[in-house]
Amino acid sequence: MRVVVLADRFGPDRAAAAVAGEVGAGWAESAGHDCVEVYGLSDGGPGFADAIAPIATDSHPVVLTGAFGGDVPADILVRGDTAYVDSSHVIGAHLAPAEATATQALGGSSAGVGELLAAARATGVSRIVLAVGNEVASHDGGHGLLSALGAGHDLADLPTVVQDWTDMRLVLAAASMMPLTGFHGASAALATERGLNAEQSQTFEAMLGAFTEVVDRALGSTPSMDLLSGRPRRREQISGSGTGGGIGYAAQLLGASTQPGAALLLEHLGIRERLRGSLVVLVARRYDWHTVADGVVAESAKAALEAAAPTMVLAQEVLVGRREGMSLGISGTYAPRPGETMQQLGARVARTWSPPPAA
Repeated sequence: MRVVVLADRFGPDRAAAAVAGEVGAGWAESAGHDCVEVYGLSDGGPGFADAIAPIATDSHPVVLTGAFGGDVPADILVRGDTAYVDSSHVIGAHLAPAEATATQALGGSSAGVGELLAAARATGVSRIVLAVGNEVASHDGGHGLLSALGAGHDLADLPTVVQDWTDMRLVLAAASMMPLTGFHGASAALATERGLNAEQSQTFEAMLGAFTEVVDRALGSTPSMDLLSGRPRRREQISGSGTGGGIGYAAQLLGASTQPGAALLLEHLGIRERLRGSLVVLVARRYDWHTVADGVVAESAKAALEAAAPTMVLAQEVLVGRREGMSLGISGTYAPRPGETMQQLGARVARTWSPPPAA
């Protein structure tokens, strides 16, 4: 049997590929008769560059402006005519000052992401994949990004910038498909994901709302019509525009198409074609309401379901029941016993799902 192990990142100190390797090694210990393949994935946030590195043929290190100033290193990975860039290198939450409050930790600028896009374009590629997660130190709607590309602080030159990027195929690999504004938008999510209270979230919402009005005035164009509702299709309501505190919004203004980051990796790494006829083992730190909606587990389970491949989840913490995963085709969930490592958990589950063949 072919067993495909797909793991998400377990935190800043445990890379996805390492966790996948641990579970894969445990499985092989108990079921050496199986063919085990392991892959580290990302939802588009931290770890995206590590996930895409195995297929990159060239690397361009650069130094850019961090969210709170100062120089930060980043890497542009290239394969063929495509450059892959990870925005977490520039505006990741880890760049916020240690003493910053929850609100202050979101006060960084996205200008460095604009610099990153410009540097990627300078490599001569015709397509750029911009990975954007939600663990960021900026919530400016992409204002800094657009300014860094030449739009100006008042966005007076935004139409020129948008026109200048029409010859580049830009792809947004988004960790979340949330819109920029509204009850399910980027600012509303801050209350549950970053610990802000309702008043603080509303302040950020008002800031983003004012920013979108500046964008609309600068572009001076009528949004396209939604074919289903017949109403104007507002840019700030497009799926994925809210990811990264609005980096998605800015990227979409530049013409980016949007795809879930994990789904993009399944395609670009050639994993999707490996799922048919396999047993799929998904590994995550937490299996909760968020995990079943967005990210590595959700997108991988959907792909496995399309391939009619049985799927299970191994997680450090299992916080939802069987019913939540049934729509994704997940057959079972497993958590470590006290003192049990992920490698030992992989070995234990393998004994259940793939016992040795009869003599």
